[in-house]
Amino acid sequence: MSKKSLKLEMDIKVVLLGESGVGKSSLILRYTKNIFTHNHVSTILCTFTTKKVMFNEKLLSFNLWDTAGQEKFRSIAQMHYKDAGVVILVFDITRQDSFESIKNYWYPQVKEKAPQNAIIALIASKCDLKSKIEVDLEEVKSYAEDIGLIFKETSSLNNSGINELFEEIGKKILSYENFQDIINERHYSQTSNIVKIESSEFSDGSNTIKDDGNINKCC
Repeated sequence: MSKKSLKLEMDIKVVLLGESGVGKSSLILRYTKNIFTHNHVSTILCTFTTKKVMFNEKLLSFNLWDTAGQEKFRSIAQMHYKDAGVVILVFDITRQDSFESIKNYWYPQVKEKAPQNAIIALIASKCDLKSKIEVDLEEVKSYAEDIGLIFKETSSLNNSGINELFEEIGKKILSYENFQDIINERHYSQTSNIVKIESSEFSDGSNTIKDDGNINKCC
């Protein structure tokens, strides 16, 4: 498969939300670059990168927005999920407070301000640390089922659950006949501070094509 043969079918804004330090940046890095580092610096304001994936002969371009979890940046995060096609809520299984913030703040805000038909996923991160777990995952599963969220247990360190998460999101997107109608065209804020990364990927499961990509710092 050549790069020229790929036709961009759907351009999807995916916003990750949750408290600072829960693993949003690590999840994106693992999914887009298949690497993990212990040396992350807390996200300031927001960043984005892109991953292109083939689903059932349709090319989905996931534009992944990593938002700052600090309370002082919440109004900026809101600017991004109000027009998102997919929202991923992330909590750390070793921090009960990070799950409580999903229930008490992030999810209510997303339901109020994100597009009505946006796909919402709830992610338990750092599942390699179950010896330090504080959150009752059975309670979380029941919570997710009750309000109709995709739920996945993930570990960026072990690379578990992340590809499965985006496969489920992709299948759900393609099950909506009118999903494209709720996806707005991207209008990214332009700044002079652009961080270049090595590549993004086109993937169809058996063929992978490298392409130059970048992470843009915005806001």
